[in-house]
Amino acid sequence: MKKSYHVQINQDNVESKFNSHSVVILHKQRGFSLIEIMVASIISIIILLAASSTFLTTYKLKEEVKTRINYEQDVRNAANLLRSDARKLGNFGCLKPIDPNDALDEIFEGSFLDDRNNQFVSTKFNFGHYPSVLVTPLAGSKPLLITYLNEEYASTMTAEDCIADEDLGEDDIIDAALYVVGTTNDNPVPGLYRVNYDGNKAREAPTSGKWGIPQLLVSNVTNIHYSFNYDGHTDATCPKPNSPVQPVVNPVSDDKLNLEFDKPPVLITATLTINPQPANPNGNTVNYAIKAMVRQGEVCINNQVQQ
Repeated sequence: MKKSYHVQINQDNVESKFNSHSVVILHKQRGFSLIEIMVASIISIIILLAASSTFLTTYKLKEEVKTRINYEQDVRNAANLLRSDARKLGNFGCLKPIDPNDALDEIFEGSFLDDRNNQFVSTKFNFGHYPSVLVTPLAGSKPLLITYLNEEYASTMTAEDCIADEDLGEDDIIDAALYVVGTTNDNPVPGLYRVNYDGNKAREAPTSGKWGIPQLLVSNVTNIHYSFNYDGHTDATCPKPNSPVQPVVNPVSDDKLNLEFDKPPVLITATLTINPQPANPNGNTVNYAIKAMVRQGEVCINNQVQQ
């Protein structure tokens, strides 16, 4: 360590400072060497880097949590819509049930071609036949078409409408919701869309205007997978009042409808695959499962079960 000297002068109390006797005292004063300064600087830099790394890690984690919360909120909103549509699936009130293979396939061409499909739901849709559906489906993702009674028609129904069924099957009493993963002209990022079909608009515009504007439910959806649970009861195996409940196997059909059943599935499960980082196609994906109950899928819905 370098040594330096400081001169301290003590003056006597005399009239002239120039005639005073000066006493010079030398003190040793120590300072920091270059090596010590360099070591201290390196330690300070390491501390700053550690603090910066902790801050960046915390900030990144906060942004990931924020993004996940936003996606979960979007999925909850999508679940509410899907569950609402599923509750109405195949519900035509007091009207005589329509023939899906006749009436529905006439409205939604290509969706109910299979004569066995009496479930008022389909995983097929002819997008090329309906250019007013402004969504381009993503390859590998199936659509989901849910049909039910037009709400405006249902709100004005009378007892005579329940008796007379000559208008059944006309597209002005049918509403539908189409769920599809795809893109639009305004948004090239794939997402889950819901497109509403309003049967009442068929009277105003027979060839157009039936399909609404696509509603983006969840963004950055790369795939959707469906599974369908069916009620395994039959009329003969439905529990009777005051009788013990017998276990029954509820078949699950994965990725497609089981057309051996006349009733729609009692539970629809839609699993969304979401990529929170669209800029990184190979990034980690997150799966969200939405479960929607279908009232019309219950075989023993009119039976009173008491345990």
